[in-house]
Amino acid sequence: MRYALGEIALLVIGILIALQVSNWNEFRITRQQENILLKEINTEFKYNQIELESNLLRYNKSREYLSRIIDLFPIDNQTINLDTLAFLLERTHFVGNYDYSNTSLEKIRNLSSFDIISNVELRNLLLQWEVGLTDYMEREMQVINHHEERYAPNLGNHIPRPYFKGLKDPRADLDYLNSIQFESLINYREKKISSMIAPIENTEYQNNIRQIIARIIELSTME
Repeated sequence: MRYALGEIALLVIGILIALQVSNWNEFRITRQQENILLKEINTEFKYNQIELESNLLRYNKSREYLSRIIDLFPIDNQTINLDTLAFLLERTHFVGNYDYSNTSLEKIRNLSSFDIISNVELRNLLLQWEVGLTDYMEREMQVINHHEERYAPNLGNHIPRPYFKGLKDPRADLDYLNSIQFESLINYREKKISSMIAPIENTEYQNNIRQIIARIIELSTME
């Protein structure tokens, strides 16, 4: 009886040890996968940060040039410096397209779970990033569509490009520069860009992708 009980005890201990080893190996493999993902996330979101800031910088410059044109209103086409106006107008035509990357998130989905990321805050931020990105892309698409469908065509109907030649073209409608239509077009363009950028410049905005990216980079940095 003692021998049988000893055998059973050894068997149970052996099973428990085997389970422990199996669990340890599974944990080790999962952590290795997580470390690889964290490196990929860190690299990817550093890229996303650079692309976003580059995009925003150029939109801000476009908004600055629009504001400088607004400061000239009402424009007197007899006295306005056409070279200055041409310079400003040309630089209002920037149309960005945020070239972001989501490869690491697609990889996580292929693993069928975000639970592989042990840091709960980072997990939640990766999900929040997708919401914030969708929000930003919708606003940027409105700016792009406005440029393609209204801004560029309306200017093109009155002044040919490039403007440093077009404003001096005898066929150019310089009276358009003093019209309500021109002022409204410029004002609306400036407001569209401002409304796209405003949530990113507002640190209290919940889906501020600039802040989300920065925090993701911080949490995914390997020591």
